[in-house]
Amino acid sequence: MGIAYCLIRTSPENIEVLRDRPKAVAEFVYQDPDVYEEPKSSFLSKLFGNKAQTDDGPVPKRLEGDEEDIDKSWHIVHYLLCGDAGRGDGPLAIIGDDLNPLADINLGLGKPNIISADWVKEFAELASHMTDESFLERYVPEEMPLNELYMGDVVARGDVGDIREYALENFQFLRDFASEAAENGQAIITYYT
Repeated sequence: MGIAYCLIRTSPENIEVLRDRPKAVAEFVYQDPDVYEEPKSSFLSKLFGNKAQTDDGPVPKRLEGDEEDIDKSWHIVHYLLCGDAGRGDGPLAIIGDDLNPLADINLGLGKPNIISADWVKEFAELASHMTDESFLERYVPEEMPLNELYMGDVVARGDVGDIREYALENFQFLRDFASEAAENGQAIITYYT
């Protein structure tokens, strides 16, 4: 068990249909209309008669093969892309970009986030020029902030080669996934499970 980083490609139009609709987002992500649980009304809401808004609008259809995950390697991939264990800057820091929540819903480990079609395109362009070697340039365990990185403890224990290959493989998945999204003018919804 661990924290995995998941991505779903979808159109900017679908993003707008889903924006600020927790129930619709849950149904879209999990492809199950019964997965969403309404939050309980607070005491003050009950006291003042505030009724929760219902969301029975349409939910966009998902496309075949629209989802990928980079498993537990996400933080090391993020660090290798942008050189920062925190949020990072620029298009190569898309994994750390959590400032654009899609809706006020927790999908396991926080709110789903939106990577705009423009940001996806910029990332895909930069990532397409990265070779395996250039991606791995920062993979120098004795210089990496291993105590700040998820899975850094595994590298510190000595699984250097295995995690290196794991990160590279998942970077390749991410690069290909973003490239396909960019070619189709799609945005990406991200979430952690």
